[in-house]
Amino acid sequence: MPEQATLPASDLLDLDAIARAHAAADKEALLEHARMGRSVSVWRNGEIVEVPPAEIFARYGLDEFGRPKS
Repeated sequence: MPEQATLPASDLLDLDAIARAHAAADKEALLEHARMGRSVSVWRNGEIVEVPPAEIFARYGLDEFGRPKS
């Protein structure tokens, strides 16, 4: 049986597109939690930290109510 050539994963996948899709999904999930008034827990500097909705909104340039800043 002849040996099959294998391609590196970078030739098969658009890693930049995957990273963009992952970032967009993260953003939407975080904003959804914030809109419902829920904090999220994240790993930061070796410990678990609770991030309140206002901080999530601020991360994406929104005011404390999730509206675009004027």
